[in-house]
Amino acid sequence: MNRALKFRRNLWGIAAIVTAILGFAFFFALRSASQAESLFDWSAHAEEVLDKTSQVRFGRSRLMNQVWAFRVTRDPGLPGRFRDDMENLRLNMRDLRTLAADNPRQREILAELAPLIDAQLVLLQKSMESAVENNTPVAEISTSSLPFQPSDHVRDLFDTMEKDERHLLVERTAAVHANVERTHRVLLVAGILTVIILCGLVYLVQREIFWRATVEGGLRRAQEMLGVRYEGQRAELGHVLEDLHEQIRARAQAEERVHQLNADLGRRVRQRTAELEEMNRELEAFSYSVSHDLRAPLRHLDGFSRILQQTYGPQLPEGAQHYLERIRSAAKHMSELVEDLLQLARVGRQATRRETQSMRLLVDEARKEIEPECVERDIRWEIGALPELEVDPGLFRLVFTNLFSNAVKFTRDRQVATIEVGSFEGTGVSVIFVRDNGAGFDPRHADKLFGVFQRLHRQDEFEGTGIGLATVHRVIQKHGGRVWAESQVNQGACFYFSVPTGSAGTVEPKEAIGAAV
Repeated sequence: MNRALKFRRNLWGIAAIVTAILGFAFFFALRSASQAESLFDWSAHAEEVLDKTSQVRFGRSRLMNQVWAFRVTRDPGLPGRFRDDMENLRLNMRDLRTLAADNPRQREILAELAPLIDAQLVLLQKSMESAVENNTPVAEISTSSLPFQPSDHVRDLFDTMEKDERHLLVERTAAVHANVERTHRVLLVAGILTVIILCGLVYLVQREIFWRATVEGGLRRAQEMLGVRYEGQRAELGHVLEDLHEQIRARAQAEERVHQLNADLGRRVRQRTAELEEMNRELEAFSYSVSHDLRAPLRHLDGFSRILQQTYGPQLPEGAQHYLERIRSAAKHMSELVEDLLQLARVGRQATRRETQSMRLLVDEARKEIEPECVERDIRWEIGALPELEVDPGLFRLVFTNLFSNAVKFTRDRQVATIEVGSFEGTGVSVIFVRDNGAGFDPRHADKLFGVFQRLHRQDEFEGTGIGLATVHRVIQKHGGRVWAESQVNQGACFYFSVPTGSAGTVEPKEAIGAAV
């Protein structure tokens, strides 16, 4: 009895020591992590100050180069970019003052630097305005015609700021490394102590087990020598075996019932699936039939209204001519709607013929198809690296055509439209995206984008039938992927779709790959 009590006390003592060591290591690691987080924040702050300083220096040089370049090339786009870059430079200077507010030395340098930069900006603006008004021959232009020459003093101020900030960054980085090294040492010591204590605990347990095994062996030998037999134990064992057999039979019956339920459930699922497929086929046939039946009346409506307008147009009042024009516009819109419905029905019925296909090739073909929509538009295409996937080329060309057509349409209010195409890898899938800087949409209504006839803009703002994205959704579903979109109003939109590359998986956002072309 005393031996068992002593053993339990030893176990509790060892557990208390291990808990204390691990608690101290955890507390020290938590405090070190907090300190490291603070040091990382200050290091990031120093890197941000260095980045803003570089942006200001580069922006100043860029403005000087643009003034000289405009005098040489007379590029009409340079004055606009000059104004944008000047505004960006002022914003960067303001951000730099905010970031350097905690450093008295940097505040002094900025107090001296800011008036010099402002004076140079005024001179540069006047020089650009003068260059716009005058048309100086290229032969008379030289670097000495700039409003001022690069200042060594300004450059020295920038160098001093960067030197001080890099010194701070080195100090903070060294502090982070020291903190990490200290944490490693503490955790190593705590781990070694814990291992040593646990080894002692294993020794005590093994010794106790050996002692108990010895005692039990002695008792067993004594019982065998005395010849003690307990008939009651044998009967009890028989009852236990009988109960065990009964439990086994009950479990076998339960398993059989589960198998029957699973078979019934599978039959019901197959029945419901067949009913759903039949309903889908009926809906597609109905849509196809209605679309075909509507084409002839629409052609008659448009043709006769055109004849009426051409034959009797001069004799009709202005209001009647307006109504005829609206009738023809509505007939054209309805015809486009019918064509899109037919295309959607064809996509639903068409079997996919998959083959390994370069996505870049399909993107180029889709761009050629929408070239008529890009006439007299300034569109910048940024197409990154795209994978080769097992897809139906015709259907995926339709996907890119619809997405590009949407991007061109919704960026027409932008002076320079940007359309970016890229990809990244998820778990078991490849994700391709199409991003633009157009009108965007309210993200609260994103779930309505891919439904038939669902539109988030009025017809007088952006024309359309509301079927293009539904077609994209159906094509991606036929390939086992999914499609979704992200956007904010007036901040552009980004459409993503995934295509399985192996075993199905979930999409995890990663940095997009791709370079401008």
